[in-house]
Amino acid sequence: MRTGVCGAGGRMGREVCRAIAAETDLDLVCAVDPACEGKRLDELVPGLQADLVIAGHAESLIENAVEVMVDFSIASAARENVPLALGNEIHCVVGTTGFAAEDLSRFDDLAVENGVGCLVAPNFAIGAILMMDFARRAARYMDVCEIVELHHPAKLDAPSGTARDTAGLILEERGIRAGDEHEGGSRGLDLGGIHIHSVRLPGLVAHQEVIFGGQGQTLTIRHDCFDRTSFMPGVIMAVKKVSGMKGLVSGLEKLMGL
Repeated sequence: MRTGVCGAGGRMGREVCRAIAAETDLDLVCAVDPACEGKRLDELVPGLQADLVIAGHAESLIENAVEVMVDFSIASAARENVPLALGNEIHCVVGTTGFAAEDLSRFDDLAVENGVGCLVAPNFAIGAILMMDFARRAARYMDVCEIVELHHPAKLDAPSGTARDTAGLILEERGIRAGDEHEGGSRGLDLGGIHIHSVRLPGLVAHQEVIFGGQGQTLTIRHDCFDRTSFMPGVIMAVKKVSGMKGLVSGLEKLMGL
C-alpha cells in the first residue's frame, strides 16, 4: 500500500516513517514537511532504507499516487492536508490534535463524498486506549475522579486530547453532557466537573493517570509511554485498516472493538 507522511520531520513523523518503512506490505513513497523541504529523509531518520527527499507541499501526495496519508503535523497544516487528501480519494490516518467540531464535520463530509476512510485519534498507544476504556468502566461505580496528564514541554496543547477524550468518555458513561469548559486556575481545566491537570516537564514523553475517589478508597488507572515507538503498533494498525472504512472514524478504540 502506497503511504505518505505529513509532518515527516517532526519527532512523531520520523518514527512513523521508520515504522512504515519496516512493514513489508507498506510502501513509504512520500514524506512532506515544509520545515525540512529538500532534505533527504534518511538524514533525519538514520538507518532508514528509503530513498526519499522531503517535499514542502501536500500536493506531493497526489504526485506520488499515495493511497493512505498519515498526518502528524500541526492543526493549522492538517486543516489543509486532510481535505486535500480526502478530496483526491486518499485515505487518512490523523494523529494531529487541536481540531474544532466543524473541522471533523468537514472531514466526514469529504470522506463520505469521496468514498474513503478518515481515522482521527488523539492517541495511538494501545495501552492508552485500554486505560481510557478502563476509566470509562470504573465511572459506573465510582462517582468522583480527576485526571493528571504529563507530557514533554514541547507539546502544544494543554490539556492533551487524550485527557479531554477520557473526561468525555467518563461523562458519557454517566449520561452527562460535558457542557462548557472552565479554566480552573492552578487546578487546570474543569470539564463537566472533572478537573484535568496538565504537567509539562523535560524527561517526560506521554503519561496519564485517572484517579477515582470513593468512601475509604481510591483507584488509580495509569498509563506511561517512555518512547514514541510505543505509538507505532497503533499507527500501523490504522494504516492497514483505514482503507476498509468510509467516512470519519474517531478514536483507535473503534478498531479495537471497545
